[in-house]
Amino acid sequence: MGALGIGIVGTGQRGMGFFAPYIKNNPHQAHLKAVADIDEVRLKSAVDDLERTDLRQYNGVEGLLRDPEVEAVVITTPDSTHREVLEKVLKAGKHAICEKPMATSIDDAVAMTRMAMRTDKIVQIGFMLRYAPFFVKLKELIAAGVIGELLQVNATEIVEYRHGASYFRRWHRFKSYSGGLLVHKACHTLDVINWIVDSPPHWVSAVGGIDTFNYKAGAADLCRDCRHLPTCPGAYREGMKNWLYLSRPERNGPKSHSRDLCVYNIEKDSVDNAVMHAEYENGVRLAYSFATTGARHERHVLLVGQAGQIHAGQADGTIVIEPVGGKPETITLPEELRGEHGGGDRPLMESFFSCVASGEKPVADVLAGLYSVSLGVAATQSIDRDGAKIDLRPVFARVGM
Repeated sequence: MGALGIGIVGTGQRGMGFFAPYIKNNPHQAHLKAVADIDEVRLKSAVDDLERTDLRQYNGVEGLLRDPEVEAVVITTPDSTHREVLEKVLKAGKHAICEKPMATSIDDAVAMTRMAMRTDKIVQIGFMLRYAPFFVKLKELIAAGVIGELLQVNATEIVEYRHGASYFRRWHRFKSYSGGLLVHKACHTLDVINWIVDSPPHWVSAVGGIDTFNYKAGAADLCRDCRHLPTCPGAYREGMKNWLYLSRPERNGPKSHSRDLCVYNIEKDSVDNAVMHAEYENGVRLAYSFATTGARHERHVLLVGQAGQIHAGQADGTIVIEPVGGKPETITLPEELRGEHGGGDRPLMESFFSCVASGEKPVADVLAGLYSVSLGVAATQSIDRDGAKIDLRPVFARVGM
């Protein structure tokens, strides 16, 4: 099979920061044929940045889908639009990589799952942690029974402060666009836990709130005007990584855009921290804590089985296996596999191209998307209902499970 013709819909940070450069640097696998965005300024900026005079540009997904050279579509539009875009992609007979989260509501996730199950096209969700060596090793250890039957998972996810703050100046701070951070951000960790547990979640409850990125007296509406700027840990600073793709006009300087909104005083409705409990069909119990105010990123997982435990820290790349009656063993991953994506981005893409060629179902399929969306949305609903326990079994019954 030759290089696959790719179209990218959406010119945000993920599309322009990863997918487009990857495709450009791997011509033996894929060739970028077209880009689409409803924002003409961003679209032109993206095409100029890619330095491809032959790259076709469309002001909407419909035009891109009529392009006969586009065989597969990368969906990197805002989360709440994923269902609409995927429906059009599959109706046009194209393969798809849909960025995470798959959707922002359970209804949309169910509809997308049903739709993908009826097609012979490959639909892969952007869960790169399923391909990251750190989590692949944890999956292998549990499957091999090195600590006996799995009983409990205790997981902590800490987002580095400036990264966490950035969500509260972007559209992600509104549940109507992103589902909230338990859907948009926590979906990575929840998904990889679902994968390791290897069972649908049955119920979930959670508590949480906005306890850090709330009102700060005396702060200005924009960082550029604020007296706290020199010492503020959440401030927007030009020239530093701010998890944004800025169009060329926006790069002219801080006064050319309003990306430096105060993360404390701006309107928002997503929690900035939460604690979740869940139980799976196979009886495994999960305790998961999420925070956005760390000194560094960290995902720490404690897996407890009937015959031992495994302590694993992604940021340090360490996996400590402690079987009952056996000798402890420590596995240390190299530095390049300890980042937030854990080296999973490249194998995510390689898996997609392999699945398109072979017709095999991706490891990160639509059921993975459905499970993580359901956990995140239900946990968010539980927080709004003072920690009420929410049954997820009726959700999965809607897709025949």
